[in-house]
Amino acid sequence: MKPKAARNSAIIYGASGHGKVVADILRCCGIDVEGFIDDNPALPNGDSGLKILGDGNWLFREAALRSVKVALGIGDNFDRRLIAERIAGCKLCLLSAVHPSATIANSAKIASGVVIMPHAVVNADASIGRGAIVNSGVIVEHDCHVGRYAHLSPGAAIGGHVTIGELAWLGIGASVIPNLRIGRGSIVGAGATVIHDIDDWVVAVGTPARTLRKLARVV
Repeated sequence: MKPKAARNSAIIYGASGHGKVVADILRCCGIDVEGFIDDNPALPNGDSGLKILGDGNWLFREAALRSVKVALGIGDNFDRRLIAERIAGCKLCLLSAVHPSATIANSAKIASGVVIMPHAVVNADASIGRGAIVNSGVIVEHDCHVGRYAHLSPGAAIGGHVTIGELAWLGIGASVIPNLRIGRGSIVGAGATVIHDIDDWVVAVGTPARTLRKLARVV
């Protein structure tokens, strides 16, 4: 007979460095980490405390046998979306991982599959879309919307009423003044200061941030 999982336990999809951080967050929240799922067969099992249970196919077979809670440990926005949508299609429980040191306003809305790291701030009436990452020390001011599968890197700060598009990525220490929009799939470079809207699918860098090049659109 297969042993039952711990009552309050989860599996992390993604055995990268990001996945290890997510594991620490879950443990700080009192959630036992059963192990990791990763689709890279070359990853060593057991290094740095990682216990790789299997690949995605293993997870979805396991899900048919018992209730499984899954947290996303994938840093790449597009890969994270792919896995999150597959998890949703199989009706697994997609957890959000919110570090206890993060400050989350009572009126903020946090979707499933979100990761909010240590000392991040999400202020009043802000919303964080499914599968987004709010990294260490990030400030999301009031009435902001962070789109699905976006990533705000450590130390990024966005002023009130800012919209971050789906799949967008703000680099380390980037800042956005209030009432602006960062387009879908766009990348804002580390340390950039955004003082005007950024179009969809571009790379913007510098202070003030200027479009450097266009990106290929991804459906």
